[in-house]
Amino acid sequence: MRTRFKLTLQFTLLVSLIVLLSFLGIYYFTHSYIETRFYSRLKSKAITTAELLVKVDQIDSKLLKVIEKTNKDVLYKEKISIYNYKNQEIYTNNDTVKFEISRRFLNDVRLEGTATTTYKEIQILGIPYYDKYNRLLVLAGGVDLHGLDTLRDLQRILISLYMLIVLASAIFGWIFAGRALRPITEVIAEMNAIYPNNLNKRLKVRNIKDEIGQLTLTFNNLLTRVEEAFQHQQVFISNVSHELKNPLTKIISQLSVALLNKRSEEEYQHTMTSVLQDVKDLNLLTNTLLELTKLHDDSLPNRFTSLRIDDIIWDARSFLLKVQKDYTISIEFSDNIDSDEQLSILGNPQLLKVAFSNLMENGCKFSTTQTVLVKIGFENGLSLRFMNKGAVIDPKDQKLIFLPFFRAKKTADTKGYGIGLPLAERIIKLHAGELYIEESTLEQTIFKVQFFIEKEQN
Repeated sequence: MRTRFKLTLQFTLLVSLIVLLSFLGIYYFTHSYIETRFYSRLKSKAITTAELLVKVDQIDSKLLKVIEKTNKDVLYKEKISIYNYKNQEIYTNNDTVKFEISRRFLNDVRLEGTATTTYKEIQILGIPYYDKYNRLLVLAGGVDLHGLDTLRDLQRILISLYMLIVLASAIFGWIFAGRALRPITEVIAEMNAIYPNNLNKRLKVRNIKDEIGQLTLTFNNLLTRVEEAFQHQQVFISNVSHELKNPLTKIISQLSVALLNKRSEEEYQHTMTSVLQDVKDLNLLTNTLLELTKLHDDSLPNRFTSLRIDDIIWDARSFLLKVQKDYTISIEFSDNIDSDEQLSILGNPQLLKVAFSNLMENGCKFSTTQTVLVKIGFENGLSLRFMNKGAVIDPKDQKLIFLPFFRAKKTADTKGYGIGLPLAERIIKLHAGELYIEESTLEQTIFKVQFFIEKEQN
């Protein structure tokens, strides 16, 4: 069911229900008013008849009947009867109309003062009439033809109006629903016109204060993230293709050259050693990619244990110095650390060791003195700074440096694949931390890792 039809149906049903309840109320109160007015008329006739019969000495029942026949204000099937204290009828103005009245009803009239009943279509009102000599009971009945006609006419009018109002509400509901949904239709058309080749296009925000405007802003923010993801994907594919192509090209070239002519055993060994190194580089590259994919496992935080960050830092330092003996790695503790709890976090020791060793290796590799200083402090949570002195990182490159396989032009001559920093950044983020470049000047470059207290407690 389309939204426009659904809104029209809901609007029509709502209006129909409101109008129906209103018309039922009008009919009910009109019916009550006509009935009350008719009983009031019957009461007036009953009192007048009783007073004429009782208080005027010259008028008896025969003369009263004659007077009643000359009365032009006579109801259809009108009958007025008077009963004595023994509930015996002593007067009636119309012998042709018969209605059966139970003794119980007559007693109810005497007890309650006024009572009404209906015999077939005749409405009957009973009232007591007392004076110092008589205890009479008067019944007045008749059919309110005028009231019935009025109610029938009102019923026809209300039904006709109701059908017209329902039809009009359906038509206008369809029109207003279309106008209300027009901005959404336009947004859908604009969204359908966006393809991967024009992701820089944005939707037009017509009114930022209404829900459609907020929805459009949400779409635009989503498009921004999608565009960034596509750009990152393009950079990733371009760089990984380049990184895979280089060792494969070297392997093919070396093997092709070796097969051109017969070589000595030493030459073959040299070629095989060179090819083996290239294969090792490819293996390292694929293993690193596998590590990146593992970091998308959402169940990892559930397997975290409590650990001391300084122990991980010392282990990462020892591991890196065994491989790169020319590196110099210093570790300092800030004065604001005064308890073991400040050095403890929840995490995976193997992953954190990989992240910290990558940051240390990156600092030494791009340092002019192959030296990095790791400073551990406490600032709204545990913080680590990896400080070295080397080439300044371009501000444009700082936005892309954590993308896999991205390498700045200044680092093109340094061996690497551009995976260490992205891998470290994802590991830190997995541990509810943040890795970013705090400073990059001629004096020093600082990569900062920040673990926040609130995230640790969660």
